[in-house]
Amino acid sequence: MATDPLFISILLFLLVITVSSNKPETKAPKLAAAFYFGDSTLDTGNNGYIPTIIEANHFPYGQDFPENKPTGRFSNGLLVPDLLGTKLGLTKFSSPFLDPSLSKDDMRLGANFASAGSGFDEATSHPWNTVPMSGQVKMFKSYLTRLEIDVGKEEASSIIANSLILISAGTNDFTRNYYHASNKGRKSLGEYQDFVLHKVEMTLKELYYLGGRSFSVANLPPFGCTPLQITLSFKGTKERECDGYLNNDATLYNSKLGNLLHDLQEKLDGSKFIYIDAYSAFMDILEHSSLHGFQETKRGCCGTGLAEVGPLCNFLTPICKNVSSYIFYDAVHPTQRVYQLLTDSVMKTIMQLL
Repeated sequence: MATDPLFISILLFLLVITVSSNKPETKAPKLAAAFYFGDSTLDTGNNGYIPTIIEANHFPYGQDFPENKPTGRFSNGLLVPDLLGTKLGLTKFSSPFLDPSLSKDDMRLGANFASAGSGFDEATSHPWNTVPMSGQVKMFKSYLTRLEIDVGKEEASSIIANSLILISAGTNDFTRNYYHASNKGRKSLGEYQDFVLHKVEMTLKELYYLGGRSFSVANLPPFGCTPLQITLSFKGTKERECDGYLNNDATLYNSKLGNLLHDLQEKLDGSKFIYIDAYSAFMDILEHSSLHGFQETKRGCCGTGLAEVGPLCNFLTPICKNVSSYIFYDAVHPTQRVYQLLTDSVMKTIMQLL
């Protein structure tokens, strides 16, 4: 008996639906905890608890944070640790800066050691009394000791080994230090880049020997495009534009960083080093700003947008009417919308490689 063509079509359609519905869902990697080391891109308020002028614990910072409250975040709202934590299911993380009596549950979920204005070079932090990367690692050691006391050495080791360690630093080493300090006279750019990268290598190895296995390391962003650097480079004879020389410096450093991470993964058994290409992600936002809904790319929302940052961006400083149309909140730091886009990019990379 001939088979009804309509019946065959319906059967094939149902088969396609069944196969499609059985495709595995893309899920966030299961991690025990997350640990953050770096500068203002990750600092969720730590600097507000140390004696430094590099802090954002005042209005208008935090104007779009829950309850419109400044929390020390250098933005109008949330940062990468907040946004990434939500995506990873790790919405809480402790800060050893703030609370020496953390609960066991809080400590299990990770910690944030980042300090705005810091770098890998101790000389970068020294004038501002921020916590350099070596100091942050030292705090991590103290955290690890407390974690072992709370949950036992074996479980503490398991938590660290199954955690994500995210590092974002290096920009201040160049913008706050090398380009404006005596280092420029003592070292060539290439020599100073290699010096910083040696510090990066020492940091990663130390964290590895302390038990870390999965590392996400962000490269340098196009810091020649921050409103402050554009202002410092502006000659007054043409339209404000990114400093291409500084961006080229960042690109050269990033190439060396990528090679370093590859070499470390080859040498350190069981390690995974994820290269976060913050440079390309940020350049995509800048070059396709209108597609992302941004209108202002070369000025910050705070004040004139040319130089206001930190203490110069304060409750007396006027702010723009539509923050969401700005890439930068102050003359250095992005708005929450940009951090959301950058976090999406970071998450894609992590999901591909973990």
